[in-house]
Amino acid sequence: MSFHPFLVRLCERLSLIWREDTGTIAIKFALAFPALALIAVGAIDLSEVHASKTRLQDIADNAALAGAAQLRLATNISAAVERASAYVDGHLQDWSQAPQVTQSIQVVTIDGQNALEVVLEAHRDSFFGSMLPPGGWNFSAEARAVTLARSPLCVLVTGDEGERVLNVRDSGRINAPACMVHSNRDIIVDGGSVSAADVQAVTDARGTITPLPGVDAASVPDPFADAEFTPSHVCSGATLPAMLQTGVLRLSPGVHCGGVTITGDAELLLEPGEHWFSGGIIDIRGMGRLTGQDVALMFAPDARFEFRGQATVDLEGRRTGPYAGFVVVSAPSNTQHFLISADNVRRLLGVIYIPRAQLVVEGRRNVAEDSAWTVIVARQLRLNGSPSLIINADYGYSTVPVPEGVGPSGGSTQLVE
Repeated sequence: MSFHPFLVRLCERLSLIWREDTGTIAIKFALAFPALALIAVGAIDLSEVHASKTRLQDIADNAALAGAAQLRLATNISAAVERASAYVDGHLQDWSQAPQVTQSIQVVTIDGQNALEVVLEAHRDSFFGSMLPPGGWNFSAEARAVTLARSPLCVLVTGDEGERVLNVRDSGRINAPACMVHSNRDIIVDGGSVSAADVQAVTDARGTITPLPGVDAASVPDPFADAEFTPSHVCSGATLPAMLQTGVLRLSPGVHCGGVTITGDAELLLEPGEHWFSGGIIDIRGMGRLTGQDVALMFAPDARFEFRGQATVDLEGRRTGPYAGFVVVSAPSNTQHFLISADNVRRLLGVIYIPRAQLVVEGRRNVAEDSAWTVIVARQLRLNGSPSLIINADYGYSTVPVPEGVGPSGGSTQLVE
């Protein structure tokens, strides 16, 4: 057993006193020993408390940094809090004879910016039944951390089961030079490539991916899981025409029943607002056109779109209202396959949010390259053939706002006062 240096020195001094021959010294020693012992024990206790406080502060600092790192991607604040709390719990479990710790973790605002605050209140017993000091030792540690440089989240694949959740095959390409691509499971590139500012996956990432992908990343929760994406009313009986081969079909906002095929030189023109499609496929093929500005295409569980052939698609998302920033939305229970294989899908400006559905991109041309910005949130994302999915991130060059939870919400972290 090793002893505290102060106690060793005290014992050496007491040993010298003990060897004195005079009775006076022996009496003084007998009278002084309890006080000297109390001082020695107190010194050891103070040293241990100081070491514990230092260690507790280290835990608080690193927990705040870990949680702030989660803030860069997770739009759900609770995910950042849970990350920091898990860090604290894990390090307390590894701490032999850890004090009793109560944690308070929350997101606060510092100079208009979200910061993660970690406050740890600790208690440990003192010697003599916590009589000195009375009740034992109480100490605390506080830390706050913020994100710095931003790395926008622009592709989030939410699927966490099965294989090849984000799969690029043949010679397909995903190009997101200014933002992050994240998969809650894997990223498997079979012959094509993925290029982005950052790429990360929870389980596995392999193939031609630039930069080197991060794996074992924290899962990013669905940023819009709590939003209400349900139609305000059901179909009243009016249905879309089965096919349009010429002319312009102009649709006012509302609920549209059944599917429609736009082909030939016909155009489906959506007027500003929310358009709910129910009970069919919005099929744009041949030389058909689908256009609309300040619109959100909302798909019920039994509806989807298919863009084929030489069709042209030019869509700009909602600028105002509860669906501001969204251009395509599917109901939470929609598990359909949404297909883009047309040659002229040049603009998909806004968030494509199909959290339980699959987005399949095929063909030979660039997709979404004329969009100032695009964000994709889908259960699965697959590229076949030789398309190039272009994900721009020029958020300041559009009148379509970026919904909170995606886009510029990330970066490195640092502690702040």
